[in-house]
Amino acid sequence: MSFNTKTGFDSIEPLPTVMATRTRKPARWLIAVAAAVLPGLMAAEPAAADTAHYRIYVHGYLSDGIAGYNASDTGNPTAIAGRASSGLPNWPEAASRDGRFLYVAPTVNPRLIPYAIGADGALSPAGTPLPLPDIPIDITFAPNGRDAYVIVGLMNGAVVPVRFGGNGVPVHNGPVTPLGTVGDGIASAAVSPDGRNLYVASVPDRQLLVFDIHADGTLSAAKQRVAGGINPLFPTLTPDGRHLFFTNELSGTVQAFNRSADGTLTEVAGSPFKAGIMPHVASITPDGRYLYVPNTGSTFISAYAIEPNGALLSLPNVEFAPDKMGVFTESSVMSPSGRALWVLGTDPLRAGEELLRRFAIGRDGTLMRDESTSIYTGTTVADGRTMTLVPQPG
Repeated sequence: MSFNTKTGFDSIEPLPTVMATRTRKPARWLIAVAAAVLPGLMAAEPAAADTAHYRIYVHGYLSDGIAGYNASDTGNPTAIAGRASSGLPNWPEAASRDGRFLYVAPTVNPRLIPYAIGADGALSPAGTPLPLPDIPIDITFAPNGRDAYVIVGLMNGAVVPVRFGGNGVPVHNGPVTPLGTVGDGIASAAVSPDGRNLYVASVPDRQLLVFDIHADGTLSAAKQRVAGGINPLFPTLTPDGRHLFFTNELSGTVQAFNRSADGTLTEVAGSPFKAGIMPHVASITPDGRYLYVPNTGSTFISAYAIEPNGALLSLPNVEFAPDKMGVFTESSVMSPSGRALWVLGTDPLRAGEELLRRFAIGRDGTLMRDESTSIYTGTTVADGRTMTLVPQPG
């Protein structure tokens, strides 16, 4: 999601429609949305690819419909029939940990919409959508698979704890937890691998907030706030939970932190680390050794080796689509094997249509662009967490 913080407590502008403005500042979609809803390169030789199959679902911020694909680390993806409604505009998308359900949350008439994932990957309604108290920005699941957290609000943001039964239907789980100050909002989040902490990056407040997660899935008040750059987004943790990273969209950096046993954070020496223009939804390999960051204003993906102390060592960047003028990247997901990275971009020359590409990950962490996978999805504008990878059960 593309926001611009300026004077006062940070006026907001989102994603542009043309690359010329994209590299400098986002366009004005968010303001229009708020008014509507708040009236009054080739790299080193890669490792052998995993043959396991999974599914990838994408939707567009400015289109209604979820595109699905059966995919793997190698071979051509195949489209899944049908397109369930995502509503629009729509930033967040997430899947249950067991891979049985997919959830989206549109901005207009805010609600969490559950879909069951069929044996062939097709989506079907899975019960009544859950009303939300404000504009949904992000969704993140806890490792236990039954708890999730929906982050809502352009200003005066809050966390909505949600619980899921075996049928996938979401219900509210305790009180909504405010982020804490008037400046908090437009936030994205992640749960620690041990399920003990929720981390929330607030764009207007330029901070990352740390919450404890209670045994019942409810939250403490924020117990730590660490300073971010301009537009902190999309916290991401290593699988062992030792390190946390988030991108600073308008600062063009990645901040790195070491995580203590109680969940509090200490910034790594040398942080923040340089990225491209407008870095967004990052991914980490399952072994915790490499970090990849799409840059929405730079057309390339930044790659890093994660040092044992949490510092980042830059690896060669790779262009997302050098054969397609003006295409910029937004979101990424990692395959379960850690041998393939999927990246979603937006093509301004095709009215903002999304483009999906696969990259092989070499033994040394460098990326190799797979020229055989360049898929126009028919959905429009990658902005926010609009892509999800779902391992197939069994």
